[in-house]
Amino acid sequence: MTTLNKARLAALLAILPGVLSILEGGSVLLGFTTKPYTVLPWLVWYNVALGFGAVITGIGIGKQRSWGEHYAATIVSLHAVVLLVLAVLFAFKEQVAIVSILAMLFRTSVWIGIIVLLRRDKEEKPV
Repeated sequence: MTTLNKARLAALLAILPGVLSILEGGSVLLGFTTKPYTVLPWLVWYNVALGFGAVITGIGIGKQRSWGEHYAATIVSLHAVVLLVLAVLFAFKEQVAIVSILAMLFRTSVWIGIIVLLRRDKEEKPV
């Protein structure tokens, strides 16, 4: 796979879930939809904010900007911290929906995949 194709795939993997997070979270924040489970308001705001960050990062990755990979590393780190917080809250019997944990696990996994895809490209380049 060429460098450009890897960048395009990574960009798509960043932008698509980002847009979905904005749409879904925005719909909850604006009161257009309600969920049949406990919604953590801070988590919805986080998901919408990082959705915008994901779109911006995806654009940077697609244009092969050096800052794109740095932003991706930041996003995966933030998602991992939030996933840990959700797991700890759940372990201490706080009101955390399993769907929230699974969604954050999905986001974290996707961003790990993006990082691996971007770094693998660097490893394949001859020195």
